[in-house]
Amino acid sequence: MVAEAALENSLNGWYFKMVQNAVKRFEITGTGLKTIAVVTMLIDHIAAGFLLYWLNQQTDVDVFNHYRTVYMVMRRIGRMAFPIYCYMLVEGFLHTSNLTKYVQRILTMAVVSELPFDLALRWKLIDWTHNNVMWELALGLLVLLAIHSVLYKTEDAIKDERLRRVLAAAIMLAGMGIGHLLQLDYSEGGIACISVMYFLYGVTKEQRLTSFGMGVLMLALMSGNIEVFAFIMLIPFFFYNGKRGRDSKFLRVFFYTFYPLHLIIIYIARLILL
Repeated sequence: MVAEAALENSLNGWYFKMVQNAVKRFEITGTGLKTIAVVTMLIDHIAAGFLLYWLNQQTDVDVFNHYRTVYMVMRRIGRMAFPIYCYMLVEGFLHTSNLTKYVQRILTMAVVSELPFDLALRWKLIDWTHNNVMWELALGLLVLLAIHSVLYKTEDAIKDERLRRVLAAAIMLAGMGIGHLLQLDYSEGGIACISVMYFLYGVTKEQRLTSFGMGVLMLALMSGNIEVFAFIMLIPFFFYNGKRGRDSKFLRVFFYTFYPLHLIIIYIARLILL
């Protein structure tokens, strides 16, 4: 019995080490997560900006029903993108060397992206009833700045930690209200997602999974049940090593400009083909 127990413990230890080594070999960096976000967002926007437009022109019921299923699958795949951008925004906020320039870049992309967003996804030149996701990220970034300042830069003026936390929660709620009033892409749900990811942010695997998972939960509760499909991203997040990964000026420019550029391409493709 003792020998059997020793053998079982040895096998369990060997299996644990094998799994641990496999996880270490298969790691995903921040660049990898951004790549997943770009691909899933592209799939989502092709469905919303091209396929749906084509579906609305169909008179054959069988064709419509078949491709409507394709459309719904593509939109569900697209739910994975936004929470990644939220999490990367939190990491960018906490680790950037120049917060002012970071805010300026996000705001600039919000302005630049509005016309392509309206043309590609709203099917009109200007639509103030729904604004592009970069505005949501920009507002989220400003909310994080205010929350962080209250929590960590007012300790002398506000000595009660509980009061600082209450004020931080109030800032989050105010940001959610502004997001709703401005009719941002994910409304108040996006700001709640970003804020919760910030509050629960940590450097361990468990903290990363908790931060991301709870952020997605807030998004699903406030922005619609379809957002639960973003929970699939917990799988790659399990392998996220917390490192930036491959970095270059080209990649930085690519990840910032991809949003407006792919929307322009979708709009032009629709004009030419449909």
